[in-house]
Amino acid sequence: MQLSEVQSKLREYYNVLKMARKPDWEEFSMTTKVALAVMFVVGFIGFAIYILMEILPGALR
Repeated sequence: MQLSEVQSKLREYYNVLKMARKPDWEEFSMTTKVALAVMFVVGFIGFAIYILMEILPGALR
């Protein structure tokens, strides 16, 4: 990697950081609610698959 490539990447990172801002409370709470909802849905799907894998082999014997 050459020095010019490193400088270019650092400039890109700096520009992204300049554009970043702290979210207001409404945006933060909405993001948190969506993330929690997705975690519960994925967890429920995983739990349902686990239960099916525990019950089905015994029921098919």
